[in-house]
Amino acid sequence: MEKITILGAYGTKGPHQETSSFLINKAHVIDAGNLLRSLDEEAAEINTIWITHSHLDHIIDIAYILDSYYTLRTKSLKLMGLPATLEAIQKHFLNDFLWPDFSKIPLFNVDAMSLVYEPIELGKKYIIDENTSIEAMQTVHTVPSCGYIVRKNERAVLVTSDTYKNPLLSKTIEKYPEISALVLECSFPSQMSELAFESLHLTPALVEEEVLGIKRPLKLYINHLKPTFIEQIKKEIYSTPVLKDAIILDDGDTIYF
Repeated sequence: MEKITILGAYGTKGPHQETSSFLINKAHVIDAGNLLRSLDEEAAEINTIWITHSHLDHIIDIAYILDSYYTLRTKSLKLMGLPATLEAIQKHFLNDFLWPDFSKIPLFNVDAMSLVYEPIELGKKYIIDENTSIEAMQTVHTVPSCGYIVRKNERAVLVTSDTYKNPLLSKTIEKYPEISALVLECSFPSQMSELAFESLHLTPALVEEEVLGIKRPLKLYINHLKPTFIEQIKKEIYSTPVLKDAIILDDGDTIYF
């Protein structure tokens, strides 16, 4: 079986919870919600961040990985994401007002810039190494957003990231039989369905609807719980027959697919 590691599993920071980040290999991650605390100096080896969208809980450690390990870095940090996502980060985050624009700052001992932006296309396969590729799938959120299909050898996992109900989910899983695992967000309890709709996140009831639309068995992982509602969401998920075998992710967990 193949695997990726969860560096941050939650929808906001809590007393013992960190925000979204997935380690594909030692140089590539999806999102940057928790790089420094989880990787320590190994964070200096990250050279590519595949960003799902521009919300702070998914990008915050871009700032700190560049700042804290500036003298240790030997390659430009590549930010890969949808054009609108990269534009938002450059305009509103790494803009010389909230944080330095590292795309204008050379590395300390290398003839290269600290940061480069590389836009991606939905549905295009990008090769990470000889055994691994990644492909973006559009998701339904309040800003332009995508999830990622990570393929390792002959197997794949689909990480949706933040999303509301998405008609592309079941179609994508049907299209790619190599997808054997799904990471689906669940941010709020079902009684907060109005807030879930306004913020375009999922509840256990909505997760159940999404899973019922998938026509073949998959290993189901759930992430992005808001720490305030962890116990309430867990109780609801484990009491739902369709979801009772789902694995609710925690920081440091491993996804197998």
